[in-house]
Amino acid sequence: MTAYRTRRGTLGRLGATTLAAAVVACSIGFGATSANAASPSNQPPLTSKDHAITDVPGLVNGRELGSFAGLNGQLVNAPRLLRTESLDKITSAGAATLANEYHVNLVIDLRTPTQVAAKPDVPVPGAQTVNISMFGADGNYNDDTVMYHDLVDKGYNGPSDRGPMITAYAQILRLIAQDTTGTVLIHCSHGMDRTGTVMDLLYNILGVGESDILHDYLLSNTQLNVTWATPALLQGTFESDVDSKYGGIDSYLRKTIGLTDQDFAALRTNLLVSNDATVSAITVDGVSVPLDAAASAAGATITDPQTTLTTSGVTVTTTNPNATASAAVSGRTVTITATAQDGTTVAHYIVNAALPASTTGSSTTGSGTTAAGLTSSGTVAQLPATGSDDTPVVLVGGIGGALLIIGGALLMRRRTKRAMS
Repeated sequence: MTAYRTRRGTLGRLGATTLAAAVVACSIGFGATSANAASPSNQPPLTSKDHAITDVPGLVNGRELGSFAGLNGQLVNAPRLLRTESLDKITSAGAATLANEYHVNLVIDLRTPTQVAAKPDVPVPGAQTVNISMFGADGNYNDDTVMYHDLVDKGYNGPSDRGPMITAYAQILRLIAQDTTGTVLIHCSHGMDRTGTVMDLLYNILGVGESDILHDYLLSNTQLNVTWATPALLQGTFESDVDSKYGGIDSYLRKTIGLTDQDFAALRTNLLVSNDATVSAITVDGVSVPLDAAASAAGATITDPQTTLTTSGVTVTTTNPNATASAAVSGRTVTITATAQDGTTVAHYIVNAALPASTTGSSTTGSGTTAAGLTSSGTVAQLPATGSDDTPVVLVGGIGGALLIIGGALLMRRRTKRAMS
């Protein structure tokens, strides 16, 4: 399992992002005016699920995937993909941060050749760059609605003449599916429109809900301090066309773009983390533990001859190999915590280890029976193996023995007096 960058504290990231959004009009030079004033509906605030990139100088509209709930309750693996604007304004130090801290190994540039030539990216050290122009040679639009219609299928005339847009979507999504070793960075000019529709399709493959997809799309307004992105463009134009012309996004992805089941599976494997925290086997000192009982509040009880329990004697196998498990021992009780790959879903198991039952202090009588539970306050005198019925037996034990001796002495003294008289 590839180790990815540990995300920084959420509050710190949100504070830095808020500051970046406040000064973006001055720093990015996109010429935002009062007509693009903040809109409560189209400039949503960043939440704990959003991960804005605030430590790359010159980058404004950069963020990781949102940590949204995906297919079957799994979580989107946020650090695996970044979406940004063009990288022409980042510094060399910022490019190094993308390489070293974010582990970017593939950059997918969606701009036209003319746009790339006018504002070439600052290269990310060690990363491969692939240019895939979604619009083909011409990407200039005066009308956003016309542009979003073209974002569905510009140039498409059927399976034998797919045009630049459908061809680009297939290439982009397969590149993301094939990258299993690092982080993919995808961008267009502003990181909003072309990048936005790619992310819409990708989030749908991952099973992300409609409201989260729209939220992530509109965050470009928040970070750029503009109101260019609107639900009418993404949902009312792009998604509406996909529904009416191609029978919905799933059909569009499979039949028009041509993604296979293997493509879907690879994207989900790369970009989703499991919420499976179940355990398939537990042993304590080699003794198998019944899992259903261990998962209950009372826990499972096993017999373990080891007088001292240690965590080294506990073996746990998780159902999902990417989950982790830890054990804690307190006396004769073992508590196991399994944590799913998503880092938030946990399952608890309890094992009570009882010592084997044993007998102590037992002895065998002459008749072969066992006398158990005797203490040091009494003595047993065993009869000789041979002898007649009148063999004298003296039992001495505690106070009773002392009284017998005293009584015998008094009787002998009385008999002596009688004989003398």
